[in-house]
Amino acid sequence: MNFHDLKKSGHKYRLLILFDCHLAPPYGDIMKVETSGASLRTAKADGGNDEGVIASHRMAEHDRAAMDKYKRLIMKVAKRNEVDPAVICGIISRESRAGTGLDKHGRGDNGKAFGLMQIDTTPAPSGGGHTPKGEWNSEEHLQQGTEILILFIKRIQEKFNSWTKEQQLKGGIAAYNKGDDRVESYEEVDTHYSNDVVARAQWFYKHGYRETSSAVALAPIVLTGIGFCAGGIAAGSTAAGMMSAAAIANGGGVAAGSLVAILQSAGAVGLSGTATAVVGSAGAAIGGAMGGAVGWLKTKIS
Repeated sequence: MNFHDLKKSGHKYRLLILFDCHLAPPYGDIMKVETSGASLRTAKADGGNDEGVIASHRMAEHDRAAMDKYKRLIMKVAKRNEVDPAVICGIISRESRAGTGLDKHGRGDNGKAFGLMQIDTTPAPSGGGHTPKGEWNSEEHLQQGTEILILFIKRIQEKFNSWTKEQQLKGGIAAYNKGDDRVESYEEVDTHYSNDVVARAQWFYKHGYRETSSAVALAPIVLTGIGFCAGGIAAGSTAAGMMSAAAIANGGGVAAGSLVAILQSAGAVGLSGTATAVVGSAGAAIGGAMGGAVGWLKTKIS
């Protein structure tokens, strides 16, 4: 935990508490999933002569403008279902090229699949047998496709409970394409589809499709987590250590207006205009709850 105090005399300051804290979705962190990217065959179908991650990234970039038309809906559905929006983008890019690869009815795969996420409407047992919901580019459609993805991830979690969350996420993506019964091992989880989807998703993650948490809502949780509680500072906590260090540095007491004093007040009564919490996304989680570093920054206001 690092504390940086930027000093400048003659000005008023507002304290910003920056919690560099990424809460990874419950189904795994897409940025930690292994991938070899697109096959040469997939890349050639897009007019490229390359393969691998670079090819997947190139195709994702080609789909960026079309994808952005649906960004609001993608982010909304992702947040509702606790799925990384980049994963939804990866599937949309691979399945329908963000809609540009579909006919006027939103159909693809010779009419067998529907919508941005290409819901398989082929009757079971030869296909998914899904009945489409909503228009091909609607929120209702994205919700249905995301629910199907989650269903397959959960099936893979049950089938391979010793896998890491990231391995299960990749297995779920593969199952979205070919069914969980055809996912037999991680080594052969998928040599084409899931690797391509993951690589595309990772590109979209780096280009504006990542989930961020509500700053004001999460800040009190983080303050409580490090020991600044409504009833005072928790014994043995990080906050207690900070108070001890501050007291030693100040000759036995905590100075009014100091960082520790402000945080103690914020933890007791909640954040006000004096302290604003800004929660960022650092890409890694600790214990599935909070992680990253905590920094302090004072910014000038006129």
